[in-house]
Amino acid sequence: MGCAFIGLSLLFSACKTGRTAQGVSDEAQRRFDYYYLEAVKDKLAGRYDDAFELYMHCLDIKPDAGEVLYDLGLYALNMGDSAKCEQNLTRAVALQPDNIYYKEALASFYLRNRNYKQASPVLEDMVKCNPTRSDVLAQLVGIYTDNGNDEAAIRALDRIETLDGRSLSVSMEKFRLYRDMKEDDNAFAELESLAKDNPNDLSYRVLIGNQYMLVQQPDKALAVYDEVRKKEPENQALRMSMLDYYKQTKQDSLYQVQLNDLLYGKGVDDKARAMLMRNYIIDRENAHADSTEILHAFDRMFSSVPETVDMLTLYVSYLQLKHMDGQVEPVLERILKLEPDNQGALLQLMQIYVRANDYPKVVDICTRGITHDPDQLPYYFYLGFSYYQLDRNDKALDVFRAGMKQIKPDTDKELISDMYSITGDLYYSNDLKDSAFAAYDSCLVYNPNNVGCLNNYAYYLSLEKKDLDKAEEMSHRTIVAEPDNNNYIDTYAWILFIKGFYAEAKLYIDRVLTGDIKNDKEVSGGVLEHAGDIYAKCGDMDGAMKYWMMAQEKGDDVSDRLKKKIQLRKYIEE
Repeated sequence: MGCAFIGLSLLFSACKTGRTAQGVSDEAQRRFDYYYLEAVKDKLAGRYDDAFELYMHCLDIKPDAGEVLYDLGLYALNMGDSAKCEQNLTRAVALQPDNIYYKEALASFYLRNRNYKQASPVLEDMVKCNPTRSDVLAQLVGIYTDNGNDEAAIRALDRIETLDGRSLSVSMEKFRLYRDMKEDDNAFAELESLAKDNPNDLSYRVLIGNQYMLVQQPDKALAVYDEVRKKEPENQALRMSMLDYYKQTKQDSLYQVQLNDLLYGKGVDDKARAMLMRNYIIDRENAHADSTEILHAFDRMFSSVPETVDMLTLYVSYLQLKHMDGQVEPVLERILKLEPDNQGALLQLMQIYVRANDYPKVVDICTRGITHDPDQLPYYFYLGFSYYQLDRNDKALDVFRAGMKQIKPDTDKELISDMYSITGDLYYSNDLKDSAFAAYDSCLVYNPNNVGCLNNYAYYLSLEKKDLDKAEEMSHRTIVAEPDNNNYIDTYAWILFIKGFYAEAKLYIDRVLTGDIKNDKEVSGGVLEHAGDIYAKCGDMDGAMKYWMMAQEKGDDVSDRLKKKIQLRKYIEE
């Protein structure tokens, strides 16, 4: 048992105290009572500086007022002045040794500072004042144990048992302490007494056998197990312990029989079976066994006993461990058949479908996820993103708006940022330009380095020919972050073009053209048209015609003016 704080909430509660006669006049006592009450009012109202001044005035009137010293001790604790806190609380306890609240505060102070030597006598005094305080006795057990005083710890545990009755936790602690003291007879006598108090629960007898196994006395363990088997042969605790017994005594054939009985037989608790399977997997992995052995065990189990969420979840983990990701999806669906609101399965399926770009399935799983847990923002994000990819923009906007209502202070800021970024794209595609730019601004509040948003925001500003300096600054940040991203380079070149910096724009667009065209990589018609426009403004009409013709052949993302540019062999403004 480790040391913990007791009564910490009392440190910040109003003082409960009596009065001590200290030879002050009736008039002084009345003045003291008035100022003390005012000090308490100020403290409760949060006016701590005013309360402190009034407490100090109270001490001027009545220097040995324990209640004032107590409150000043707590004030010093809150101010981080440990020395003053200890001084005031110690004086308060000395002045009113029967006041349990003062002692609790002092003991909590010592425990908080891990000063167990000083805490111990205070706690012992508390028990003397109130022998029924089993919580204080538990604190003393921790201190005695830490100091190696096992006998005192056992005596304290005996008193706890007298107050609260015998319990497994106390008996096991006494067992451990007796074992540390090399008193094995007393240690096992404790467990025997516990089992005797619970004659109808044979798991306590099994526990005794287990402890014999831990101290390397398998013969005594088997005797206890046989005793239980005669009374209750299907006792699950016994069956699990016998498995460990056969393993430790190297009775391999009996171990395998027992393992099969537990894994594939009836009458085993679902969680116990899952724990056993987990341990079996660990053993076989440590033995470098072939994965087919484990897979066969799962198949046999699922055909022998009803499927459970715990076992199917373990199966998924094993498949992922062995990189059998293609087999995970149907198992996750089996989990959802048993437990439709299982968030682990829903989120894993969502990730599988997102990676596969299977947007209809993402829509299905996210819709199911929102039904069962409407607070999960990832469902809204990927549902809206999937609608966006499926060209269902109105649905995407509706989902994103609903998702934004779920944003909380601890929500992943990058996810929020991405949601606002796509929302901006959707608004712009619907010709809601002001709403689009507002969404982009919100995106950058949550993640100022969202390069996708920075690129689109900058590009759309250039199309509107507004805030071009801001657009250039944002676009430049994207090519610094991703210097090989040709889409970002194209945006930056286009903004320079719009601003009239044609030669500089040509330097950047050439980085795209010489790289992608030379390496036969995909270049969009829109980028090629931009290249033609830039070349035209730089006076190279042959180059301009070359890229306009290539853009026309591509046909994607080109302007309505491209055909006319080619016919007239010149750049045409909007």
